[in-house]
Amino acid sequence: MNKEQWIKRALQKGIEAFEIYQSVQTEKSITWFDGHMDTMTTSHVLGTSIRGIYDGNMANIAMEEVNDDQMDDVLDELIDQAKVITTKDKDVLRKPESFDDVESPKDWVAPTTDDIKDCLMSLEKELLAYDPRVIQVASLGWEESTSSREITNSYGMHVADQTQVQYLVASVVVRENDVIKDDYQIEIIENLNQFDHQAFVKKLCDKALFKLHATSLKSGEYPVIFSYEAMTSLFGSFVNFFNGDLIYKGISPIKDKLNERIFSNKITIIDDPQNTDCLTIANFDDEGCPTRAKVLVNDGIFANMLHDTKSGNRMGMESTGNGFKSGYAGAVSVQPMNCYIEPGQYTLDELCEQMKDGVVITDLQGLHAGLDFVSGNFSLQASGYTVKDGKKDHALALITVADNFLELMNKVVEVGNDLDWQYHQVASPSIRFTKCAISGQ
Repeated sequence: MNKEQWIKRALQKGIEAFEIYQSVQTEKSITWFDGHMDTMTTSHVLGTSIRGIYDGNMANIAMEEVNDDQMDDVLDELIDQAKVITTKDKDVLRKPESFDDVESPKDWVAPTTDDIKDCLMSLEKELLAYDPRVIQVASLGWEESTSSREITNSYGMHVADQTQVQYLVASVVVRENDVIKDDYQIEIIENLNQFDHQAFVKKLCDKALFKLHATSLKSGEYPVIFSYEAMTSLFGSFVNFFNGDLIYKGISPIKDKLNERIFSNKITIIDDPQNTDCLTIANFDDEGCPTRAKVLVNDGIFANMLHDTKSGNRMGMESTGNGFKSGYAGAVSVQPMNCYIEPGQYTLDELCEQMKDGVVITDLQGLHAGLDFVSGNFSLQASGYTVKDGKKDHALALITVADNFLELMNKVVEVGNDLDWQYHQVASPSIRFTKCAISGQ
């Protein structure tokens, strides 16, 4: 793609501002089953999207294949799209800005296919040998991907970066008598030669085996701890409370609460796309806007919201560098990146000791159907375990946990120190609450 020529031709046709966004995604996936490599797939995808402003309106076209010979036809289509837009909001493209070039400290070492096969073969054997109650390795696989993006526009912007990730995923099925349970584990792996097989096997199998003796619970209100896994899921479901676009539209329940207390004073929430502790970082968003750290909630006070360029302009504010695409073909929208609840000082075991008797929620299901974003209410199927005299007691299943997220976040007793990013871009440590409604069977 001759980008200079596309930009020149777009301006000749009366397009006021023009942008080219390109991404390249390279992926490799290997699955293993019953002693053999089951599948192996590789892909290399170049995606291009163009944005242009004509008569004050922004139009967007996505293409998998770009042919310079089709330049006029594509640009004419872009203009035609812009002509039928009736919004009163006037869009803009961003001009070049300087930004801090923060580099990820992760040192990815891509293994050979043979190394991956050897690892998966060994891991399957170790999982099956861990305990006779482990009856099947239901899934086992390796994933790796490298993605790059490049933004060029008619104002002279030209920015580019690249990210990489590789991970292993496995699930096991366990059985005791007529009871069958399963569980899974994902592990981010920078260097396969340093992968701790034994720790991975123990963690996964112990989780699954613990479920075999799970019971329900008498319905009532209990002191509760949401483990970092469950709390990350719950927080991720409501993180768009801070979405400036939803606040502008009046959808977010905290729309009128800027600079007011919304959570316990033990809660501080930060969004930082440049956080090098996270799996991926971004020095600029998908509009080319420099990213930065923002404190969204400061000791319980709603301090800042997230914006892309459009939502910021609507509210007379600057973009916070949170304009991202869900894929090259998607439109830019307000999205958190590396957003987290600031950890406290206690381990999960210490939180349990403090609670003495109560419930730990480790997993939540039905996140899409079981919550109401506008009200903040949620009622979700859950699993976990009871705590007795400060110690882990017995597994729980077939329970439902229900509350209002805003109300729950005002019942905080202590925040844990076990923030774990792994493969998340929204994360939370374990949090202990005074109480929460739990229904059993």
